[in-house]
Formats: sequence, C-alpha cells, structure tokens
Amino acid sequence: MSRFAAASAAAGTALMAASCDSAGPQDRITPAPEALAPFTQELLEAQPPDAFVAVYGVGDRHLIFQGAVHTVRTDSPTFRLINEAYDRFEIDAVIVEGCPYDWGPDPADLVDWAAAQTEQDGFMQGGETVPAVRGAQAVGATSWCGEPDEGEIRRRVLAAGHSDADLLGFYTLRMIPPWIRERRITGPDDASVPAMIDEELAYNRSILGLEDVVLDGFQAWSDWYEATNGKAFSAAFDLEEVGPRADGAYGSNAIAVAISRARAAFLQERIADHLNAGESLMVVYGGSHLMIHRPALDQMLGASCYAGDDMAEAVRACP
Repeated sequence: MSRFAAASAAAGTALMAASCDSAGPQDRITPAPEALAPFTQELLEAQPPDAFVAVYGVGDRHLIFQGAVHTVRTDSPTFRLINEAYDRFEIDAVIVEGCPYDWGPDPADLVDWAAAQTEQDGFMQGGETVPAVRGAQAVGATSWCGEPDEGEIRRRVLAAGHSDADLLGFYTLRMIPPWIRERRITGPDDASVPAMIDEELAYNRSILGLEDVVLDGFQAWSDWYEATNGKAFSAAFDLEEVGPRADGAYGSNAIAVAISRARAAFLQERIADHLNAGESLMVVYGGSHLMIHRPALDQMLGASCYAGDDMAEAVRACP
C-alpha cells in the first residue's frame, strides 16, 4: 500500500465541514487519544489469534472496527468478516490502513489499485484492502485511507519529546529487518550496509523535509544508534528494536511507540469526524490496532455492543 502511485489531490475538507453541521455541540463525539492502550507483551497476549471485530452503536449509526489478520487468503476469517459486514450493515464509509488520508474520498490510486488486483487459487493479491475497497464501491460507500502524512507524524512525534534525528534515525533503522528478510543483506555487519544506510537517510530526509545536516551519513547515524540503544550497531542487532513496544528494552522502541501513537491518535480523530458527519463507518486495520484503540473507543462511544468473529450475532447485538 505504501508503494501506491502519487497521491490524489482530493482532500478531506468537505467531510470536516459536513461534520460541523451534522451534530450539535451537545452530542458531538470527542476523540480520546489519551485512552489509547500502550502496546505491550500483555496486550499482545490478550489479542485474539485470528481476525475479530468490535461494533459500536452510535445513535442510528455504527462503527465497525475490523481487527484484521494481514492475509491474502480469500477463505480467511479476515475476508469473511469484511464481506459479511457489507452484507449485514449499512455502511457509508470505510477507512483502510496504509495510505494517507489526505488523498481524499475514493482516491483513484486506491480504488483503481483495488480493482486491478487478481485472485488465483484462493489467494488475492493485495490482501484484505481489496475486499474492503471493492465492497465499498459495490454498496456505494466512500473509501478513505487512514494514515497521517509524514509532516503530521513529524509534528506529533516532536511534540512527544523526540527529535528530528530520532525520527530520521528510526525511519532508517526500521529498514534493517526487511532488508534481512529480503536477503538484500546477510545482517547488520554486511559490507553493503553503510552505503544502503546513506541512501536510506537521503530518502527519509526528503520525505520528512529535513536538512542534509541531520544525520549526514552512516557514521552520524551509527553514533545516533549507539546513543539511543546503548550499544554499537553490529551483528547483535535485535529485530525487536524496531517494534512499537511500550515495554521494550531499547530507546528505539520509545520512538516507535511515539510514531504508533501519532498514527492512532490521527485515526481516532478521523473516526470521530466521520461519525460526527452522520456516517456509519467501517475501519479495516490490523488486529493490534483494534487492541490499542478499544479503550479509547469505549471512552469516546461507550462500550461496544459486540466484539467477536460472528457478524450474524453482531447484527443481533447491535440493531
């Protein structure tokens, strides 16, 4: 999803204006980002092993938050829950993970991409975003992306007390695990790593709008890493260092947490916008996101009327 073509010029300002007209001050929904759950080992262990959904009644509307397992299998619980939600609930809008909200409603980069994905032998190229977007098109709902842009992430992470160097350093560090998985490098001590780090730093400076002097090369980045995680960058690198774990052992975990909370707070605000605009909304994000959001949604909307993996029961519990 992050590799879609250039962003659509459409913006979400029309929705924001509509939300101001659809609910009076006394019944407006207010986001509760302070109630977002920290992602810890305990929260991970409490997460259901497969896809699940939480449904909230909001007057005559619903919020249907899909906790997906990222998958390409069309016979998976993730695909089933998404398809059944469209069959059983009236849905006006859907928000999907992985692309920026400021692409606007029904962005061509998203809608055309979803339409072009192919299924073969029960596997859908593109994963659960495809039935989410195609289902919206089929029922006349509007599709939106749910991510803040890089400038918004930067603003929120800096407000949380981190620096531009921290954000740039982490954006570059998080590439080490996929480089290893893709066998582009054998490990952190691979001879090609310094040049790859230099290239990644330059790219990340460009998307974050940073000057060239911020972590100006591999040595500066290595110094930042050692100061942040208390050890030299070497073969001892731990894949867990890039996780958004509130109980993580590394300084880089704290930066990942700040980025994760920036994304979550932004999504909370957009959920409130759509509900305040009088829409029934479905959100399709990974299951860990639903675990993080549930206490904040409970504070914002009251307890969910259903949580589980049976959409027929969800309809009975949330008429």
